[in-house]
Amino acid sequence: MERSAKNRSAELTCLQRSRRRALRLAAAVAMAPLAGRLAHAQGDGGDILIGQSCQLTGPLAPLSSEIREGAKWYLDEVNRRGGVRGRRIKVIVLDDGYEPTRTAENTRQLVERDGVIALFNFAGTPTTLAALQTLRQSKVPLVAPFTGSDALRGTFDRYVFNVRAGYTDEIDKIVQHLSTLGVRRAGVVYLDNAFGKSGLVAAKAAAAKYGVTLAGEAPLQVDGRDLQEAAMTLKRSEPPAIILATAGKVTSDFVAAYLELAAGTQFYALSVVSSQQLTQNLGPRGRGVAITQVMPYPWGGGTRLARELTELAKSNGAAAVTYNHMEGFVSAKVLVEGLRAAGAAPSRESLVQALEGLHDVDLGGFAVRFSDKNHNGSTYVEITIVGNDKKIVR
Repeated sequence: MERSAKNRSAELTCLQRSRRRALRLAAAVAMAPLAGRLAHAQGDGGDILIGQSCQLTGPLAPLSSEIREGAKWYLDEVNRRGGVRGRRIKVIVLDDGYEPTRTAENTRQLVERDGVIALFNFAGTPTTLAALQTLRQSKVPLVAPFTGSDALRGTFDRYVFNVRAGYTDEIDKIVQHLSTLGVRRAGVVYLDNAFGKSGLVAAKAAAAKYGVTLAGEAPLQVDGRDLQEAAMTLKRSEPPAIILATAGKVTSDFVAAYLELAAGTQFYALSVVSSQQLTQNLGPRGRGVAITQVMPYPWGGGTRLARELTELAKSNGAAAVTYNHMEGFVSAKVLVEGLRAAGAAPSRESLVQALEGLHDVDLGGFAVRFSDKNHNGSTYVEITIVGNDKKIVR
């Protein structure tokens, strides 16, 4: 009986070991495709895979398309010249339609299935915020998100590298400008989401700082369904200036709707508005609208960046360039600088360290400064205005 019990115990131990071996084998088989993709992305000499989730469809698609174009022109040129250390850069682009749940799904797919080395130019505040959990868990750097949200700047995040100035910087510049002009009252219209609400908070802080009173505030849906209501709300207080914490076509739609109710108001839009879309939609009514900019002036050839962007646009058959083209172009330059410094076999971690090493890089009229304690690359802001013939002037 004792021997039989020992035999049964030995058989059970053997069975347990067999099961553990089987589970390890199954796990190895399951992880093999991902491991292969990661090796392909990070160190075996194949394409360097970069992931992007943005708006290919939806109300903000025109805005996102200009960013993608500017980045693509530069990355295509880098690839044409041999890539980075002989490896081409491939950007996998997924549509999120400005829906955070889709962005979160896209991020998991890009990181876990496609094995990208970095995420790049995610567009929008609520959408970018939806990606944070996955990129932090997987320790994947996000380079140059197209948002100025304080949620990505107020607290240091090792895996987020901001190239553009923040919305707080832009709104502070606007309110300081109003104060300098002697304007003591202003209204705010803001998108009723994380982006717009952060703009409202920044406006309140800047108003208190410079002694300006917020005479009225109104939320606005991305699709503009409450456009008239928002315009009427601000009309009641008749502010001499209105700060637009909005993006996309709804910005120009609001300006048009408000001008039907009142004239003589000065509008201040943020850089995330598409200057081209705004001027095209408003026509002569857009004259005088002020727009903050966080990138170098893209026209006239005043900087090396502007000259390079103009040449790339011409070689790609583009009729004109915009500030958003410039931002995509600058973002791609920063990404490539990081990849070039990340070693012959770049990994997610080596790219993070390489970007942190870009302490003071002049890209040709625009400086970017990162460190291991600061991932906000720029605070540059200037105010431009829509002049005659729909042109943006400084």
